[in-house]
Amino acid sequence: MAEIAKIQDYQLPGEPAIDLERVAKSALAQNPLCVSMGAHDRNQEIVEPDENGVGYVLMNHSGRLDLGPDEDGLVATGGLAGCTGVAGFAKRADGGTHQFVSHYDPISQEWAMTHNDSPINQHLYGQKYRASQSELAGPVQYVVSYGDTAIHSPDYGKRVGNFDQWHYLDQIETTISQLGPEAEIAVVPYGTGGNVLAAGRIDGAEGIFWNGVPIDFDQIREQQQKQEGNND
Repeated sequence: MAEIAKIQDYQLPGEPAIDLERVAKSALAQNPLCVSMGAHDRNQEIVEPDENGVGYVLMNHSGRLDLGPDEDGLVATGGLAGCTGVAGFAKRADGGTHQFVSHYDPISQEWAMTHNDSPINQHLYGQKYRASQSELAGPVQYVVSYGDTAIHSPDYGKRVGNFDQWHYLDQIETTISQLGPEAEIAVVPYGTGGNVLAAGRIDGAEGIFWNGVPIDFDQIREQQQKQEGNND
């Protein structure tokens, strides 16, 4: 069973370790205003870092990046404001890394609109498979973020019909529970918009980043345990 911790974005420990201006410049170069709600690409693209060191992923797309032992770069997305953002990071024993980022709005994940499951499911399993093909230096890490109002959908939690027909968060929750004991997962509901999710290695920092802050899975678990203890 995968190890899953849940924490609100405003409670994430740490200080920004990457310059978000890099991501903003890469976003502008991709012309993000041309992306339409609901229109989506289920396939995951291989991205390359641009002159800012960032491979930017537009809304309703997914991108992955492999880095060698001495390479730097990020795969990143921004403007998360009610959408689902998911990232994965795995460090190989040789010092190289595998990482991906996906960004999808709710409409592109709804069975009624697409007659498919959320594309994020296949991206999570894809990261698990790619990581399994290498000798790893540590656990495979994942972050799942979504607007905190999504759980108020009348369909959430019912799981009626086939898997593809469930609310997209029910699908993703099931998928992350099946990523294996080697996985570390942080679920991050967020309230405010305009958030940035990134994965990779840059400016001397590596891993998964939320608004530039590295996700520290150990600290998140400790914080969650304290919260649970206070609620007992």
